[in-house]
Amino acid sequence: MKINTREQEETELPVPPVAEATNESLQSFSEMIQDDYKQYKITFIRWLMNEGKDTYRGEGFSESTVKTTHYKIDEVYKWLWEQEGEFTKEITQEQATELLDTLMKHSTHPDSYVYTFEKCIRRLFKYKREAQNRDIPEWEHDIPIEPSRNSDDSEKVKDRFYPDEMNRLYEAALEKYSIKSYWNLTSDERAELKRFVAQQQGIKKENVSKEDFKNASSWKYPSIISVTSDLGLRPIEVGKMQPEWIDLDRNMINIPAKESTKNKEAWNCEISSTSRNALKHWLQERQSYEKYDGEDELWLTKYGNRYDARNLNKLLDQLIEGADLQGSNRTLSWYSFRHGVASLWTEKEGIAQAAEQVRHSNLKTTRKYLRTNKRSADNRAEDKW
Repeated sequence: MKINTREQEETELPVPPVAEATNESLQSFSEMIQDDYKQYKITFIRWLMNEGKDTYRGEGFSESTVKTTHYKIDEVYKWLWEQEGEFTKEITQEQATELLDTLMKHSTHPDSYVYTFEKCIRRLFKYKREAQNRDIPEWEHDIPIEPSRNSDDSEKVKDRFYPDEMNRLYEAALEKYSIKSYWNLTSDERAELKRFVAQQQGIKKENVSKEDFKNASSWKYPSIISVTSDLGLRPIEVGKMQPEWIDLDRNMINIPAKESTKNKEAWNCEISSTSRNALKHWLQERQSYEKYDGEDELWLTKYGNRYDARNLNKLLDQLIEGADLQGSNRTLSWYSFRHGVASLWTEKEGIAQAAEQVRHSNLKTTRKYLRTNKRSADNRAEDKW
């Protein structure tokens, strides 16, 4: 654990710990709360100065970055207090995403302005994670922010998956979760696969049976990948997806308004024949598992929980390796599916149809994906495959 030195604690701050405009907002709260927030900001600013950039090496940010982060985080908290109607130092990742969404839709500033807010909020989450030892996952969102094309930060924006890459990820899921017959394996292959099956099934290697080999082959993961490649599912949407929304006869998934994420509209989304086939097999397979008895979710983890960003990104990392996708300077995550699907539909089918497919209630959000792309696929969900 890193111990702060007296020199760090006495470091002179390059800015007042609380901006003047923020002090005005704090006047509606008690003096104790005002003092608490001031001390909180002092600690945060010193962390930025002394170790915010690289905690392990004790490397802080430049003075200009510290100042920018300080002022932006004060603005974030002012917005949060107004939204909540009370003082708090806790901001959730959902609230942070809501703020970015508000800025993108209603601000006249360029995307680079919003991107600065995003970077500063990420530093705040990093502070809570590393300095306060909080269990806070990496923040992910689906707001299509495009910093200045001349900015050094532009390559750090979440990258999209292209149609051929989504196809390779689907094939990697098929390969990884299609287990050979127990009797068609050499002893070495059987030993290697026993380790995999034991990990997948959550049992000890020595307890793996021939029946476990049979059950290890599953359409669950291929169906998750194919449907996400068609709809650009957010992690929360993977977790909420229900069998009753699926219409295999019409190659559609119909999401009711009450279950819609980020809006209150019903959505009718197209799926490919690849997804139709994977879902048909998975729905049949799903009925054989006791853990799904009485459960609404289409997919559950091996522990019976809903999927979320953390375990989906872990799955994705394995499939990226299996598909031999080279990340190079790209930043890939589960949201790369969404960016890829939104870009494909916007470029080939137009903003209105793209908004329906990826469930955008505001066309301005979809319009952000409208850009020339030499790697675009031919047409619609079906033609990705």
